[in-house]
Amino acid sequence: MKDLARVPVLLAIFLSVNIQLINALDGNAYIGKGKLIDTVRCNNNPKYSYALYLPGKYSDKVKWPIIYIFDPGAGGKLALSRFIPAAEKYGYIAVCSNDSKNFLSNKELDEAINSMFVDTHARFTINTERIYTAGFSGGSRVAAMIALNNKNISGVIGCGAGFPSYADFINSPSFIYFGIVGNRDMNYIEMCDLEKKLDNQGMTAELRIFNGGHTWPSPELLEEAVEWLDLKAMYKGTKNKDPDFIDELFSKYNKKAESLSEQGKFLESLSYYRYIINDFPDHLGISKIKVKLDSLLLTKSYTNSLKAWNKNRSMELEMQNDFIKDLNIRTRTETLPDSIRNWWKGRIKNLRSMEVSKDSDKQVIASRVLMMLSVACYETGRNYLNLKSYRTASICFQLALLIEPENKVIHFFLARAYALNGETDEALRSLSRAIKAGYGNRQSIEKDSAFIPLRNKKQYREILMQLK
Repeated sequence: MKDLARVPVLLAIFLSVNIQLINALDGNAYIGKGKLIDTVRCNNNPKYSYALYLPGKYSDKVKWPIIYIFDPGAGGKLALSRFIPAAEKYGYIAVCSNDSKNFLSNKELDEAINSMFVDTHARFTINTERIYTAGFSGGSRVAAMIALNNKNISGVIGCGAGFPSYADFINSPSFIYFGIVGNRDMNYIEMCDLEKKLDNQGMTAELRIFNGGHTWPSPELLEEAVEWLDLKAMYKGTKNKDPDFIDELFSKYNKKAESLSEQGKFLESLSYYRYIINDFPDHLGISKIKVKLDSLLLTKSYTNSLKAWNKNRSMELEMQNDFIKDLNIRTRTETLPDSIRNWWKGRIKNLRSMEVSKDSDKQVIASRVLMMLSVACYETGRNYLNLKSYRTASICFQLALLIEPENKVIHFFLARAYALNGETDEALRSLSRAIKAGYGNRQSIEKDSAFIPLRNKKQYREILMQLK
């Protein structure tokens, strides 16, 4: 949830050099064509690696577009696997960092990104006019951050999160942007607002919404994003135009818009009609699409839908602000009195009731607010741990557990915060609860210096005996 800091300028320097001067290896001899390779070590810096997929027809004699993918948990193989159908169908090299992740230091993040960029450009024949980035959650912010700092990035697929907070939008970004977000994702409003902001900047941007929470989109939806990159490349002139492909995509978008309208999803339908007008400027069917759009804008159904959406947006933001305001008070005062704890419990209980109500709009709003709150408390706690403000960190983790009482990771970090703050008994209790909730990594506990003060305690040894 928290924005990552700006990566230093090394990446910008690399992308500005003449990459044709880098000695390329023979990609045809590479054994991984048409297969997902878990780990490719960077020759320039073997400390870092990435997962790789080369299209089955890869040849060094052809320049290939490439997508650099970033996962918030450095899940190279798992994240990359979702892109394989699209990469194979449309002919993209796809790589995903095994090192870039949330809470990584700026220096390590910078090194990981640069090492991957240098190594891939040395190994493969890349179309430098078609370099793309993609990511999910914190990885989505990394993907956008790279593009914001480098004009050599042609487009971004941002999933579940938008731009870093430092993006000032004074100058319109030079890349195209395809956003994807779940309707229960904590960053849903952020992504909707980002699309409007980018559109107002004159930037080419579209947003797809799926039924789901804060997770990577399906391979099918990512394939839609990649085919959109191909469409835009055709109109830009960096890929040969394929009239059949363009007609097929036009028909697909039109059917989707009509289907959404029939389902009563007027805002989504209107968005698709606008996308069609922007994406197919010279298509013979555009005049009919414009008529449909103008007609929809005049309907009472559309007007009512827009009013309802804005009302719900205001309600959701108000809920978020109430919680975040008090979270800031808790971190500033380092206090969590019973009265405040009970206030949180009551509000959380109300949100849980909303999640199972008959009102579908309230259901998704409650899910988004609860997710936002859990992540905000957890990540704020992690940040205060890094700042060695252990008391403050423990308060954040306690609040997070009010939302997710069985979360083993939060219990574990609360135990660390207590131990580092010298609260031995509380640390032992929290560590025991973490294990009961399913935390099973004995090695990580034994190697954690935070638990050194607990090692001579009988209860600590008994807790570890529960683990193999």
